[in-house]
Amino acid sequence: MARRRTRTSASKARSTGNGLDWSGEDGISHWGGGQRRPCRVCGNPAFLVDDDGRPCHKVCAETEARTAAAAAASAIPA
Repeated sequence: MARRRTRTSASKARSTGNGLDWSGEDGISHWGGGQRRPCRVCGNPAFLVDDDGRPCHKVCAETEARTAAAAAASAIPA
């Protein structure tokens, strides 16, 4: 019986402290099936997909997550 793929939002992606964990142990496959499609962030060809199934390099997703976290932290009034 095939395992059902579940997807989480980028904000729920597991972080290892050094970056996002795309090992697939949580049931999410980040392998795009061997097709190189333009990364949604940088536009260069990518074999991987993000949690939503859109083409994305792992490094691009990590940079995007760090940028979003920094923006959210700076938006919080002191």
